[in-house]
Formats: sequence, structure tokens, C-alpha cells
Amino acid sequence: MTTAVYRITKERYRDQVFSGLGGLYASGRWTSRGLPVIYTSQSISLAILEYALNYKRHGWIPASVLARATIPDHVGIESVSMAALPDDWRAPNPPSLLRDIGQRWLHRAQTACLKVPSAIVPEESNYLLNPQHPGFAELMLGYAEPINFDRRLARARRK
Repeated sequence: MTTAVYRITKERYRDQVFSGLGGLYASGRWTSRGLPVIYTSQSISLAILEYALNYKRHGWIPASVLARATIPDHVGIESVSMAALPDDWRAPNPPSLLRDIGQRWLHRAQTACLKVPSAIVPEESNYLLNPQHPGFAELMLGYAEPINFDRRLARARRK
């Protein structure tokens, strides 16, 4: 059985959706900037939540694209258990331990994928992909297609 994962990015980065370049310029919950890494989600709906949450404070979501990748069974996936995480791992400003976990995974380069719990929906998972790992070439990467959001996801709350 294969694992499908989904990624949303700005339309202008359509051709780079699975490049990992974003990791060079921005930190995430699980990695510090400076290394190529690709954040994906186990479902389209979780990908939408993860993406929209980043833009909610702006009150808008930019023109975006959705892409799917399929991870074949023979490609290794390492997992992070919630039991191994500190109590405040879901905080908006996560503890540095989370970035340490992601950085160690990238540097060890033992697997192409790291399965981590979602801070938004802990019962679901996000997958970090290492585009520099030899196993990454085994992933089946789909084309990025336009995705339209329900604008209520980004609408600022009125006071």
C-alpha cells in the first residue's frame, strides 16, 4: 500500500512545489531554515488547514496550487511519536526540540520521509520529505493544479 501526501503552495512556486527550496529561506515547526525540506500533509483537508492557518492573520490566501506525491511502500518513513514530544509541542512558538528532531532526521539521511503529528489536528500526520535523499527519486510526484479556497478560512475575525 502506498502513502499519498499533499502540498499546497503559492501559484508562483508551482514549478518548485517539490523542490525543497522553501526550506532554504524559511523555518518550520520541525526544521530551521537553510536546508531543503518539503512539508506535506496526509490529506487534502489537512493541507488546506495547515496552509490557510499561515495566512489567516493576513485576512487572505494567495492564489495557490495543490500537488500530490505518492510514497511507495519500499521507501522508508521514519515516525515521531507524540509520546516523545514535550507538553508544549503544539504551541504557536514551538520548543526548539522539534527543530532538533527534524534537523537530526535530515542530517542522518536514513529515510526520505519523516512522519510527524500535526499541531493543528494531532490525530493526523504531516510528512516531511528530504529531496536530497536517494529514496526521494522513488516518489511519484504529481503536477500542481489550481486550488480555490473558501475565503471564510482566511477572513479576519470581526471585533
